[in-house]
Amino acid sequence: MKSIFSLGILDKYILKKYMQTFFYSVLLFTLIAIFIDISEKMDDFIKRKPPLSVLIFEYYIFFIPYFMGLFSSVFVFLSTLFFNSKLAQNTEIIAILNSGLKYPRFLKPYLIGAAILCTLFLLLNSHVLPYCDKYRLKFEDDWIREHKQTQNNNIYNMLDENNIIHMESFNYEDSVGFNFTLEAFRDGKLVERTFANRLLWNREKGCWTLDGYYRRLFSEEGDKLMRGIKMDTVLKIKPDEFVVRTNYVSSMTNPELNEYIRKETEKGNPKVSKYKVELYKRTMVPVAFFVLTLLAVAVSSRKSRGGTGFHLGIGIFMTFSYLLFMQVFNTMGNTGVMAPWLAVWFPTLFFFGVALVLLKKAPK
Repeated sequence: MKSIFSLGILDKYILKKYMQTFFYSVLLFTLIAIFIDISEKMDDFIKRKPPLSVLIFEYYIFFIPYFMGLFSSVFVFLSTLFFNSKLAQNTEIIAILNSGLKYPRFLKPYLIGAAILCTLFLLLNSHVLPYCDKYRLKFEDDWIREHKQTQNNNIYNMLDENNIIHMESFNYEDSVGFNFTLEAFRDGKLVERTFANRLLWNREKGCWTLDGYYRRLFSEEGDKLMRGIKMDTVLKIKPDEFVVRTNYVSSMTNPELNEYIRKETEKGNPKVSKYKVELYKRTMVPVAFFVLTLLAVAVSSRKSRGGTGFHLGIGIFMTFSYLLFMQVFNTMGNTGVMAPWLAVWFPTLFFFGVALVLLKKAPK
């Protein structure tokens, strides 16, 4: 009895073309993206003059994996559609099905190809791409960006289950916060509130200094108020944790991101949904390769008078539709309007339903 993973001549032919077309597409579009990126950053390169070796080995060698991961789903869809459309236009699909091969069996090499790419990108998204992104962002911080994100406003953090802090703003360069408030609770009751005009990080002592502070202690016997000019205190937070830099979470591996989400959840960070969306996307995008492969085959299996160009036109329209769906629902997940896992998976599930409908109508 043959295994479901055994490949015939036709399977090997389709699988080979599937993989070749995908990697050719990646190579072509990556080269185009590099040229576009160079043209956009040329003024910065001329102004700051990064060495060629740094430009190649500390930026573009990491830019390539970043671009691959960002548009991997688009490459899978368009490359599958282009290759399958050529089969349809050459009437090869009709010949294959007329030979007695059932349509589900015809899809086998495509699904095997999608499985290979899915496994590869699950590994890349969880460990390799975040590692590359760390160096890409470091280069941009050192050589491109003039103004790094150094300030955060309206900060709210739960240090632990009993202590909550709030600040109007915090400047990372000076490690200074303004209009700082610390509230302490015991058994669900507020027992202490500390306010300070400024909060300063003391690097020598490794603690925080409250500037222009007053403390109010609440008890059954009555309130007690204390004022002072300066006071050193220890908080379960460091200056780095007040400012989340742009795209910082994209440079974390999955274990690091899971731990970061756990800590931010404990602090009560309202932006934790955004980090969960990033985490779920790393699994969703590779799994979506199956859906996009089926959708591309269903769209391009019928011979058209417009030829391959007609199929590519449909494919580009559906690609933009898919990306638009992802952007809209990811935004809903980031803002907490929808559960992050549902916001991430809904576009893929919707297009999976579209793919099943089109597969039923595909020529058998």
